[in-house]
Amino acid sequence: MEKRSKIIGKIGIEDGAEATLTVFVPRIPQWVEWIRRVPGRRWDAVRRCWVIPRTQEAVSVLCHYFCEVPASVADSYLYTEFPAMRALKTPYEFDSLRQLNEWMKQKGYQPGTQRAYPGHAKRFLKQQSQCLSRVTVSDVQQYILLLVHEERTSIYINQAISALRFWFCEVEQRSGFARAWVRPKRQKKLPTVLTASEVKRLLEAVPNIKHRTILTVIYSAGLRIGEVVALRRSDIDPERKVIHIRQGKGKKDRYTVLSDAAYRLLQQYMRLTDIDQYLFPSGEGLHKPLHVRSIQFAFERAKRLAAIRKPATVHTLRHSFATHLLEGGTDLRYIQELLGHASPKTTEIYTHVSIKDIRRIKSPLDRLMDMEE
Repeated sequence: MEKRSKIIGKIGIEDGAEATLTVFVPRIPQWVEWIRRVPGRRWDAVRRCWVIPRTQEAVSVLCHYFCEVPASVADSYLYTEFPAMRALKTPYEFDSLRQLNEWMKQKGYQPGTQRAYPGHAKRFLKQQSQCLSRVTVSDVQQYILLLVHEERTSIYINQAISALRFWFCEVEQRSGFARAWVRPKRQKKLPTVLTASEVKRLLEAVPNIKHRTILTVIYSAGLRIGEVVALRRSDIDPERKVIHIRQGKGKKDRYTVLSDAAYRLLQQYMRLTDIDQYLFPSGEGLHKPLHVRSIQFAFERAKRLAAIRKPATVHTLRHSFATHLLEGGTDLRYIQELLGHASPKTTEIYTHVSIKDIRRIKSPLDRLMDMEE
């Protein structure tokens, strides 16, 4: 399949003398600096190429630095001798991955999806013994089966299938791949929910006012982590007591509740912080939103300080928001609107988590004990 390539250079690896490999590297300063870090490398002035030892250590270092660079391996058996070489990408693969990124941007995929899909594509390539252009439907099915044997979650496997299907069917436009996908049955797991006292303890354990404000807003409004980092000052409407979520999951706008307590904390935070475009700017500049990893780190630290042992994440605050609303008597339809769920079936999971009605049920063991008394 012909592709319009923007590649300006590539490295080449060939079988060298008895105990060496020959590496051809264009005179790109950064690339030359990388190969100089390979132990035992030397410059062959006659052939104008680099010679590296034929060892696992030298090849591993080479592949570590050039894993995001187009590379041509002249002898295919080198992939078997040096498994680390599977991390390298041929010019065809490099160009195809670039097109995958471009297609996702053109289609307006969420930033999280744009990060996840190339990751699945690269992991798939590392498992292949042949180049991308020779991959068959059987190779894809064997890879999915491998994920099942590794006991990956159904969510992970389904995302891998979505990524590979988009790549092969839309970007690569391979024939015969359209019906090659068998998705595993999704696991039905209930979300982790914190109690009201646990949420209070956790928020009080955050020393940094910026992080405490972010986690408070997430819980008070049921936001996703990607939605809170995208908030701008104009999205906060204290008069109507709402927060405007712009282009959330599924590229949908919605309104959610603005808590009085959360707004007071927001005002305190804004008095102490310089804000331009984003309500929660990055340390790299006011024009960039805070990275989600910063919030995740702050949450994990607060969870430890609050001695919360549940397997909770930042998203648990959103689950807790919905569950606490339901237990407080809020109609499920309103919760669906606040969360931005397209289907009421998605929101109904919180009816299984809520303990409002369960607490009214008396265990038969307690009845037996009452009879003894």
